[in-house]
Amino acid sequence: MEAGLYLYCVRPRTDETLEVHKTMSGEEKIQIIPYLELEAITSEVPLEEFSSAEIQKKAEEDLDWIKRKVLIHEEVIEQAMRSDGSSVLPVIPMQFGVIFRTREKLKETLYENLDKFRKSLKFLSGREEWGVKVFLDEDVFVDFLEKENVELLVQKREADALPKGLAFFAKKKTAYKIEEIKERELAKITDEINEYLANSAVTHFKAKVLDKDFTLLSNEMIMNRFYLIEEPEIAEFKVKTEQLKERFNPLGIDFEITGPWPSYHFA
Repeated sequence: MEAGLYLYCVRPRTDETLEVHKTMSGEEKIQIIPYLELEAITSEVPLEEFSSAEIQKKAEEDLDWIKRKVLIHEEVIEQAMRSDGSSVLPVIPMQFGVIFRTREKLKETLYENLDKFRKSLKFLSGREEWGVKVFLDEDVFVDFLEKENVELLVQKREADALPKGLAFFAKKKTAYKIEEIKERELAKITDEINEYLANSAVTHFKAKVLDKDFTLLSNEMIMNRFYLIEEPEIAEFKVKTEQLKERFNPLGIDFEITGPWPSYHFA
């Protein structure tokens, strides 16, 4: 069966070996292909199984296969980031499914993109990508608003003072007002959170807010951002997220910080 080279990422040349649990073909053997001061992290795959048409077919008919392979793709890149298993190397991660028929075609691509790869790796050197997701317990937050928001307190008092028939419509109006104020206050809070964290970052990226069907969590995601941080600033960045947790947890707002990640958003 004809084999091709699956490309996971490009990183600075290290002349180190790389051990992984599994590659795309199910084996453990990684091929590191050097090119000048770069090296490409690859493994052999059967072209029949990994052709564009076959991957598209799997995406339509066998999502479990796609999920398994995407996880392997990500795990190999994360292993390639770690020199000697500890220090973090800059890497340029590839999208899922980048395959070359020969080493010569791969090296040709490295040559054609050499300046871009050099600039990107230089920009990423000494920096790490970290993700921050923010979640909302809506019941806790709305309860906080009903107790603390002056605008809502006045409106509720006015509704309670009305005759029973009119109070019903006033309370319906209050419910709409709660939703309006909730969205306004959350926008202010997430802007404040991002500004506070961004001060410790070189740059940042606003990612898509994922719905509950995707996260499988009961709380709603209200912010999803990635930050590129200088290595000396990472400890301070983590302290800032803890400070934000302490401040906003009583409002039903919680944080998830993860990293370091391959620099998909900044490479």
